[in-house]
Parts: sequence; C-alpha cells; structure tokens
Amino acid sequence: MRTPRLARCIAVACLGLALLAAPSLATAAPVPPTAPTAPAEKKAPPSSRELPERQRHYAERQAASPQAAEFEGNGVGVYIGGSTLAVVLLIVLIVVLL
Repeated sequence: MRTPRLARCIAVACLGLALLAAPSLATAAPVPPTAPTAPAEKKAPPSSRELPERQRHYAERQAASPQAAEFEGNGVGVYIGGSTLAVVLLIVLIVVLL
C-alpha cells in the first residue's frame, strides 16, 4: 500500500513542478528589428494568353453574371462546429451532475 501512495506523491510533485516552470519556459526572446524593405513594384495584369484555362473559365463566368458586380462580402455569420458543441455539452453535463 505504501508504493502506490509514494508514486502518487512523486507524480503530483513532478506535475506541480512542470506547471510552475511552464510560464518561465514560455517566455520568448525579443525579436530583433528588421530593416524596412522597398515596396514591390506593381506588375501589369497578365494577358489572356498567360492565364491558365481555369482562370479564363472563371473570368468568363464572372463576366456572364451581372449580379457579381453587386456582391458585397463580409457577411456576418456564426459557425458552430462539432468541437464547440462537444465542449458546450461537456460543460452542461458537468454543471448538471454537480
């Protein structure tokens, strides 16, 4: 009976030491400043010969759709994935059981 108790105490001590040392291990060294780079020159758009077939097909579809010009992005939406649902379910389960 003494061996499991001793092993448990050693495990708790090791975990506690690891948790106490974690913040000091996580500190990062300062990053040296980098020299500013010159702005890149703007390139002319590629001609229709240079565009791959896939891009040409997309450009044709976009030109054929007049609603594409009126599209405004940045729609507001909330995505609740499976991981989020699992965490919420686990929290609710813990609250109900306690």
